[in-house]
Amino acid sequence: VMLASGKPVLVPTIEEDGFALDIEAVKKAVTPRTKAIMYCSPNNPTGTVFTEEQLRGIAEIALEHDLVVITDEAYEYFTFDGHKHFSIASIPEMGKNAVSCFTFTKTYAMTGWRIGYLCAHQDLIPQINKAHIPLSICAPVVSQYAALAALKGSQDCVSRFRQKYLSARNLMCERLDDLSSVFDYKKPGGSYLMFPRILLEEGKDSKTFCENLLKEAKVSATPGVDFGPTGQRHLRLSFCVPDEMINKAFDRMEVYFKKYL
Repeated sequence: VMLASGKPVLVPTIEEDGFALDIEAVKKAVTPRTKAIMYCSPNNPTGTVFTEEQLRGIAEIALEHDLVVITDEAYEYFTFDGHKHFSIASIPEMGKNAVSCFTFTKTYAMTGWRIGYLCAHQDLIPQINKAHIPLSICAPVVSQYAALAALKGSQDCVSRFRQKYLSARNLMCERLDDLSSVFDYKKPGGSYLMFPRILLEEGKDSKTFCENLLKEAKVSATPGVDFGPTGQRHLRLSFCVPDEMINKAFDRMEVYFKKYL
């Protein structure tokens, strides 16, 4: 946003409601200078899947003020517990107001191949290209062929990934339950990420907390403050790893946090 000479205005989600969208807060944040609304669902870092009702509320705001809605839908196929991914671009009235961004990185485990795509009205594409060309020119040719192979090949892998992430999420939640005096969490309904709250006093500085966790317990996590000021007192955990790695990390954390308990 700042690279495009814009000013980002952050609107916190409602943590008590599983990091749900705060539609009223979004309405209040809109001014005559507002150009767009951006969100990610299933969400990074919280794993929240915004509901169709919430996203229709965002669409109403966008249409009322003629705003573009830019979405990150990278985890669209990874939802759990009956949660359903809803794309705001599927609302007919949003045809000229939605820019939906997707990636092969998550769906096909193609991390590092640096390739994705977006859907938008044809009038917006030339404007998007003005930013895209000087920043990245194009995706590597080998990645384009790999993406074609992923699209044309069997899609069974996507279902397998989803089941793996669901199992890994459940394992991580079980291990977090054993550290209930250190962390509180909202069970993610999608993606392969979660955003536990740090209950210890040391958690007030999430960056230092995560640095100490890395240095002393040899466990890597992302400080919540990296996702905005209301992310303080949180850390992001990823469960797109083998169960053995999750268990090893939590075994180390259980030993590390004994000094606080």
